[in-house]
Amino acid sequence: MGVANSIPRVALALAALAASLCPAAPATADDLDRIVERGRLVVGVKEDYAPFGFRDSEGALVGYDVDVARAFAETAGVTVELVPVTSANRLQKLQRGEIDVVVATMGDTRSRRELVHMIEPHYYGDGANVLMASGSGVSDWSDLRGQTLCTLQGALWGRLAEERLLIDTVALNTTRETALALRAGHCVGWLYDEVNLLNELASGDWDGYEVSLPTRFILPWAVAIRKEEAGGRLDRLLGDLLAQWHRDGFLQDLERRWDLPPSPYLKRARERWVERDGTEQYVCRRDDAGRWPLSCREASLVTSEGLTDLSGMALLLLETTGLDVSVLYDPTDRSVFLAGLGLTAALSVVTVVLSIVLGILFGWLMHRRVFAVAPLLRVACAGLRMTPPLLQLYVVFFGLGGVVVALGFTLDAFTIAAIVLSLYAAASNAVAFHHASDVAAGGSGVLRFTPGDIRKALALCFAAVMGNCVNIVKATGMASTLALPELVYASTSIVAEKGNDDIMMNLLLLAYFALVILTVRAFRLLERRVAAP
Repeated sequence: MGVANSIPRVALALAALAASLCPAAPATADDLDRIVERGRLVVGVKEDYAPFGFRDSEGALVGYDVDVARAFAETAGVTVELVPVTSANRLQKLQRGEIDVVVATMGDTRSRRELVHMIEPHYYGDGANVLMASGSGVSDWSDLRGQTLCTLQGALWGRLAEERLLIDTVALNTTRETALALRAGHCVGWLYDEVNLLNELASGDWDGYEVSLPTRFILPWAVAIRKEEAGGRLDRLLGDLLAQWHRDGFLQDLERRWDLPPSPYLKRARERWVERDGTEQYVCRRDDAGRWPLSCREASLVTSEGLTDLSGMALLLLETTGLDVSVLYDPTDRSVFLAGLGLTAALSVVTVVLSIVLGILFGWLMHRRVFAVAPLLRVACAGLRMTPPLLQLYVVFFGLGGVVVALGFTLDAFTIAAIVLSLYAAASNAVAFHHASDVAAGGSGVLRFTPGDIRKALALCFAAVMGNCVNIVKATGMASTLALPELVYASTSIVAEKGNDDIMMNLLLLAYFALVILTVRAFRLLERRVAAP
């Protein structure tokens, strides 16, 4: 087909073949030797997954993956033999030596890496979605909890949906059987790769159905070879080819050829692999040991081999114990968690400061019995204290928020959370400061609003104010209900992708423990200033 005939690709092929045949190569024959000697590269591809691997009107195997397979063979100077595989048997065929390479829409996972070797970089990326009848009333993945979805045997999505989303699945052998099961009502939807489901919709055979949920479990797709070939010449040849194809846009050309929607994964990958450093060399280039830099790899899939830093220790812990502290080795998870921690800390500071300031002001106004204002404040404080803060967040964000939007204004989630939580804590602080002011005033009956008098009253109610503020710091996690990406929201989003709920919930506990300790420490320092004469 001539799909790999650009000058850079040919130069890369010649260099790779020269390296594979040089005298310094190991004496023991490897898969590349056998492929060259045989004159044929045997590649496993799908035959029921348009537009990646399917049969055309003449019965020939065609598609995106087929073109990748042909380009591999063309570069190696051999012919290609295409062998149909399924999600259930592709790894077994590779392990038994029936095929040399798998290019079959296979998501890269740690469990699969225990069976075969995944070539890096990856050649595509996709996530899961559900094909359902229009008007099903399902608008979010949580709406599917307890319902049954049809999927394919060997596909990763079924296990992830069951383990992480508590969705029941039934696995069938082929896409045809899955489609028939959905039409027959044996499941409420077809759980599969989003790009394939969109292609099914485009075929015109699914009137009255839709794919409308947010994409979940986005995974890179990998080319696989036998595990024994890891680090060998075939591994390096295919990896260098894929890196070059990201740089010269070959994979995106294939995407357009097969009328695929632009893949965000391919776009990000190309930006990564074309980046150059100050010496005009590619940032993503192999080191002396033949490894790609960690920053150029999928951090959630790399192993501890060759890594001696904190990332390596975390990966070694994962490999030996199964404990997945992804925030230590995955830059994305780490940035999400730290951003959530920073947002929670900022919300805590704003809430504590506002609750103290408003509490002192409201408490003093009630103490002075200001006409009309004091009675209203007493009623408001009672109402705020008796209403759960979570309910207040819902009422303001979803109730009053709709009215505000209708008037042409918008309030962001952080502002709403800060106001609601501050007023909730301020109500209790106001009552405490009110009673403390009455005691501090003594026989005079009223307290002046001067720094000295405020400090005198605050010293009497300091323990109560500190307790209220500590509690409101712990309550900041409720802001996750507004989709504010604070600590709880960040942790649960990591759990949704990694499934490491045991680790993330303990990290969440430790983070809040640290925030509370810091809050108490700050109040102890403040207490000395308040108590000073």
